[in-house]
Amino acid sequence: MNKKVNIFKSRPILVGSLTLLVLSMCSYHLLIRIGFNQSGLIALTALIVFLSLVKEIKEFLYDSLEAPRKYFFTLCVLFFSFTGVIFNFENILEIGLFIILFFSIYLIFINQNNDLNNFITNLMIYSGIFMSIGVLIGLFESMFLSSKLFYHTWDIYPYIGQRFLYSGFGANHNFSAFIIVIAQSFLFLSTSVFMKNLRIYLTVLFLLALLITGTKIAVLFISLAICNYFLKDKFKKNLMNIILIALYLFASHIVISFHDSYELGTTHYRELLFSIGDLDFILGSYGYTKVAYFIELKNHFFLPVNVKDIAQTVNADPHSLIYSLIILGGFPLAFSVVVFLVKGIYKNFRLIQKNYPNYYFCGLISIITETFLWDSNNSIFFWIIILYAVTLSKNSFSSDNSPTISASDGTLTT
Repeated sequence: MNKKVNIFKSRPILVGSLTLLVLSMCSYHLLIRIGFNQSGLIALTALIVFLSLVKEIKEFLYDSLEAPRKYFFTLCVLFFSFTGVIFNFENILEIGLFIILFFSIYLIFINQNNDLNNFITNLMIYSGIFMSIGVLIGLFESMFLSSKLFYHTWDIYPYIGQRFLYSGFGANHNFSAFIIVIAQSFLFLSTSVFMKNLRIYLTVLFLLALLITGTKIAVLFISLAICNYFLKDKFKKNLMNIILIALYLFASHIVISFHDSYELGTTHYRELLFSIGDLDFILGSYGYTKVAYFIELKNHFFLPVNVKDIAQTVNADPHSLIYSLIILGGFPLAFSVVVFLVKGIYKNFRLIQKNYPNYYFCGLISIITETFLWDSNNSIFFWIIILYAVTLSKNSFSSDNSPTISASDGTLTT
């Protein structure tokens, strides 16, 4: 309890603005549906978060001058982001939000403040609780009420036709599922006694909400968690992880259906690829969008382009982190971010797999895989789980103030 009080006393503006920013992003789409646009509030709050890190910014600039090679790709991300503004000033809001979220979370985690890290961990868990409640409200609303505030229906959905999509407080069921997965990933990392006592109950809540959403990432996350829990052989475990990821990406881009049982050219049945007997393999919505964006970006030589113009041309969002970054800062920005993330996660991958809770490891893999389908560059939740993995320090585990993580049962002790 003393840690919580100390962080609120020592960094009140930072923790207050972070809390408001996360809450605003969780409730943004629900408030949009009822006619309240809080984009200005989110932009202002994000800016306050960034400005409250003046000390960390100064330290980073000093360290980058002392050792520029160490922070080379971080500096490249910043440089090519500003270059993107020069190419397309109309993208300044999107680029500004990306820079603020990426750089702010990076500065917080690289500082290795245990109290602040635990505060963010708990903040992610509370976000998951909030979104899970929204999903449950959506289920209740669909069963007993005539309104459609927390859910909506999709009449032509692959394989099942009409489907109820329990979006809760989010834009859709996928948005809510992303946050719940991240919350479950951090649940066993919290050093809070209160959270420790609620782990079992919150795990049930999170997994139940994920099952209700019926999203592909829920299936991937739960499948990875089960496989990594029961499989002890390292080779078999890694092989199964690769197979599950490959199946997930395949199912997200390709739809398999019997001949004459679908209408070609509709949202989820864009283009017939090939057939095996009576089974047709059709390019789905995500796959079609990837091809369309690749052609548009190639025509612009993979340089920054106007976000709104290209979205109107393709008539869809990119649904890809890499494409989103190319749009904002061109290929150099996308390359810098990808290399930065790959190097950081690869460096700590074995440490995470061996010493960290199974849920965090599986959640991290799930969210990394989702970058092929999610415009995650403007999501604070994405940057928190990813940059937490990138900035891990082996020395933090030897500190008396750090939690000790048991690989056998995935629990933490202080």
